Amino acid sequence: MAAARTAHRAADRLVRCGARQRAGFTLLELLVAITILAFIAVIAWRGLSTLTATRERLEPQNEQVRAILAAFGQMELDLSHVPLNAALYALPDQAIRVQLEEGQRALQILRLADSPDGNRASAVQVVRYRIHEGRLERQTAPAQRYYGGDAPVSLDTVTLVPAVDDLQIRVWRSNVGWITPVADADTASVAGVEINLQRHDGSFLRRVFLVG
Repeated sequence: MAAARTAHRAADRLVRCGARQRAGFTLLELLVAITILAFIAVIAWRGLSTLTATRERLEPQNEQVRAILAAFGQMELDLSHVPLNAALYALPDQAIRVQLEEGQRALQILRLADSPDGNRASAVQVVRYRIHEGRLERQTAPAQRYYGGDAPVSLDTVTLVPAVDDLQIRVWRSNVGWITPVADADTASVAGVEINLQRHDGSFLRRVFLVG
């Protein structure tokens, strides 16, 4: 009987001990868990801080890249609308001209556009690209049904790319190759145009376009 009572008391102590163990965590276990969570929080904070700093550093560059891509896309669109048969539209052979303005080269394009009166016939529009006060700008004249050859009186100006110092232009002449035009005759019936933009940091952005 004594042995049975002793075994019963031992079993009861084991049950109570297990109940206490299931009731919660020890102080050491809590300290270990808190330490691990704090370590994970520090790692996550550092990663988020690095990501935010990288985003803030790259955001201006992304804006400039988008502006450059949009500018080159607009140039490509304008040059693709240059009429290949100028005589058909009673236009001069120099649909593309390189001019000097304030000591900087400017690219003038004579392109086909939608008629301003809603007629389905094509109209003619003068488009100019120039560097002004460190910015690449696109200037457009109102589209007109007949081209008189006079310089446009009014031009709408839109800034395309900031932080640009110079616009360098070359044209492709058949049987000649790439040349830097110095007169209107150099840009008559050209097949391609090369654009180089020099930025404030000294880097160059180059793009070649087909004409027509």
